[in-house]
Amino acid sequence: MKDMKCLLCESDRSHPVWGQNGSWIERCGGCGVLFTVNPPSQAELINLYERGALTGTPTELIGKNCGPPPAWKQREHLEILERIKRLGIRGGTLLDVGSFEGMFMRNAKQCGFGVMGVEPMREAFIHAHDALGLPVVHGDLQSAAFPAASFTAVSLLDVIEHVSDPVAQLREVFRVLKCGGILVITTPNAAGLLQRIVATKRKICCQPWCPIDDVPWHLWGFTPSTIRLCMEKAGFYVIAVNPLEPSTLSTNENAGSTGWKRLILHEAARFSKVVRMSDRMVGFAQKRIATPA
Repeated sequence: MKDMKCLLCESDRSHPVWGQNGSWIERCGGCGVLFTVNPPSQAELINLYERGALTGTPTELIGKNCGPPPAWKQREHLEILERIKRLGIRGGTLLDVGSFEGMFMRNAKQCGFGVMGVEPMREAFIHAHDALGLPVVHGDLQSAAFPAASFTAVSLLDVIEHVSDPVAQLREVFRVLKCGGILVITTPNAAGLLQRIVATKRKICCQPWCPIDDVPWHLWGFTPSTIRLCMEKAGFYVIAVNPLEPSTLSTNENAGSTGWKRLILHEAARFSKVVRMSDRMVGFAQKRIATPA
């Protein structure tokens, strides 16, 4: 990592794995986490989100899709909320960091939680706050400056891979969580079976392979071991890291430029569920109550 240490394992060894148009990705020689070198600053990221330049969703379309949410997403949200309840958190206030249009907040509210959100994208914030009446703060977690020990649960759903310093982000989460509170993170798994298949195909065909999607949309590529390490580095006790529905059966159903490619990707995704190597994962961790030495 040249003149800096890995934020997760403090190794000073890394090597490049991809580069293009002045952007490049390296892999830590200690823990194996993938990271974007010289990422945009937090202010630059906020500006990019404000303009909708990173999400791929034109800002004027946010909140305009009035159809029902995808069945897979609704099911996944409810499963996450039920898991939080099984971990002992059945009330209090859940903070959703990167709340976007507020779907997870609405589901949490329907499950009996009080809710609060933080969203950097202005149009998404306006929709959630004004149109839906949800309590959302415009900005990022640090600028929101919530009081310590304010929440019983905090969710970062497909957020941690977008921040410039994930350990600092989770330390702020640790600060605003009550003792015994639960953290839940969803993020892509850079070691998933689908990634391995595509990487092998690109290597055989001598094609470039970027292991992190859409830099600088994603800045980090985590695996089950490195997302666990990231949570532990921030002070959390990690309860579990589990696979989620693979992307080609959920977030990216139309992946593949032809019908047969889509079929192959869908079958690979189904097999990845069998071997528990999905390209998406969820982590649960707890802020443990301190005990006397």
